[in-house]
Parts: sequence; C-alpha cells; structure tokens
Amino acid sequence: MRKASIALLILTALLIAGTGLASLTVRQPEPELRVKPDFIRGVLEISPVTDTSKALITGYHYHLLKRFAADNGQTVEIRIAPRGESCLDSLRAGAIDILVVPYEDSLAVDSVLVSLPVDSLSRWLMREDDPEGMRELNDWIQAWHASDEYARVRDSFLNRFNAFRSGPRESISPYDSLIRVHADSLGWDWHLLAAVMYQESRFHIESRSKRGAVGLMQMMPRTAAKYGVTDPLDPEMNIAAGAQLLGNLIKRYYSVGDNMTERYKYALAAYNAGIGRIDDCISLARYLGVDPSYWDNVVARVLPLMGDESVTLPDVVKLGPFKGTETSFYVGNTISVYEQLCRICP
Repeated sequence: MRKASIALLILTALLIAGTGLASLTVRQPEPELRVKPDFIRGVLEISPVTDTSKALITGYHYHLLKRFAADNGQTVEIRIAPRGESCLDSLRAGAIDILVVPYEDSLAVDSVLVSLPVDSLSRWLMREDDPEGMRELNDWIQAWHASDEYARVRDSFLNRFNAFRSGPRESISPYDSLIRVHADSLGWDWHLLAAVMYQESRFHIESRSKRGAVGLMQMMPRTAAKYGVTDPLDPEMNIAAGAQLLGNLIKRYYSVGDNMTERYKYALAAYNAGIGRIDDCISLARYLGVDPSYWDNVVARVLPLMGDESVTLPDVVKLGPFKGTETSFYVGNTISVYEQLCRICP
C-alpha cells in the first residue's frame, strides 16, 4: 500500500507539473487594439462673443478641430453649445467625442480626460474610456504649437483689426485664400467680397443676426440651404454660397446699373434688403421718371417715398412701404470698407 501511495503521489505531481508547463505554452490573448473612429462629434462650449471686434476664438477652434480630424484621417461634425448650457453629461454619455471649453489653469472634471492647454485659450475634453485618443490629441497639440505655420494661423484669428484704424497689412482675414477663389469666380476684386464679409460678420463664423441670418456671409437659413449650405459654420460653404448669391444678383441688375460700380451697389442693396424690395424701388423710380441707372438717384429720390406709409401702388410697389435707410447705409459703408481694404492690403 505504501508503494502504491508513493506512486500515486508521484503521478499527481507529474500531472500538476505538466499542466503548469502546458499553461506556459498557451498563448495569452493580446489586449484589444483601439479602433480609431472615422467620425468625430465635436462641440465648442465657448460662448460666442458679443463684441465682434474681438478675437475670432470660435473660428480658431473650429479650424483646429477640422485640422486635428484631417491630420488623423477622420471627418468631424462641429456645433456650438447653446449659451449657458453644459455638454459634460453628453460627453460622458458618448453623445459627443470632444468638448472644447475655456482654459482654466487647474481644470479638473470628474469622469473625463483633460487635454494640454491650447494657446492658453481652451482645453479639450474626452471621455475617460479613451486614454489612447487623448494621447493622440496631446501629441497633435504639441506638434501644432511647434509647426512652422502655427504663429501665422494663430495671428490671423486672434490679432483682429478695425479696417479704418489699421495700417498696412499682409492679410485681411483667416479666410483670404477662400475669398480670393470665390471672388475670382465672380470676376470681382477680392477686396470687395472681403468687404461684404467684414460688413456682415467681422469674420466671425458664429455671427447670428436678430432676423436669424448666420455665418460669415450672414445668409438666411432658407437661402443658405438653397445654395447647398448644410453647415452654416463652415467657412468654405458659407463663402461659396454668399458669392453665388452675389453673382446671381449682379446678373439680375446687369441691365439696370450704368456700369459695374452701379451694378455692385444694386447687388449689395439686394443682398441686404432682398430682391423684392430693390425691384420695388426700381419700379417706383421708373414710374416717377427717375433714372435708376445710378443707385444714388434711387437713394435721393425714391427711398424717401418708399418709406411713406401712404405708398399704395399695387402694380408698382408690390411689397408695400420700405424704410431703406439701413440699406442705403449698408451699401455706402461696404463700398467705404472696400476702398479702405484696398489701401491697407494691396
């Protein structure tokens, strides 16, 4: 019996040893690699500025989010958080991927990851379950700050100017290249398209008028959609749509204005007030025997009558009274800005 017990113990020991050796040869499963998403949902929780002479903070971060996504082979959808609304819960719940918030030196938020500072302007937040994504982001931020184009791009967004107080400049806005392309498509001097944008939004992509016009070119949503705008924040979409609209307005009033300057004025007037209002002004001018070939004739002799509540000429003035003072100022101011931009940035 003793020999049998010893043999059983030896056999058991051998089995245990064999099991241990076998376990060493079994390949352990490798940790799952992070799958980089093709699409990023970003939110800018940076309140739009009320003073449009200030730096283009929203536009800068929109640009950086686009750059980050493109450099990582991704696309991105960007929206602005409503004023006073926190999107932290949406980030934690996975409804968004990156949340941009104003910079705080000691920012600490539960259950989220916090990026390196971006120009002491902001920090970008990500979900706590994506540390690899945050490492990619921080590497990108460091590379961006060290890049050759960093200082130029940053300055174009953050060093704002007053057109009538500025000395000579090498650029007018961060969107000069886009403005030039779309001005060429119109056959316009690019300074004039830049002047429209300056007058409309001061180059703030987040601008929104009381009437609901949005973006760099301050187009009404229905009009913007007609010209293919799906993201009113997107500078290229907004500029392209505004340029197409202005181009169509030039064609509409080509036979009205005596020369290109007068046609520009009519296009600007219609851009501001709408085609129907300007067509009414032209109809009333012709009804009164006023030559509409020159916009100033309409301003001096027709607009005062258009503002009179007693204007009741259904076959001539179809939309009723029109107080065109704002439109008159708009046209004059845009032309003045254009002339100034030509001087400071040849």
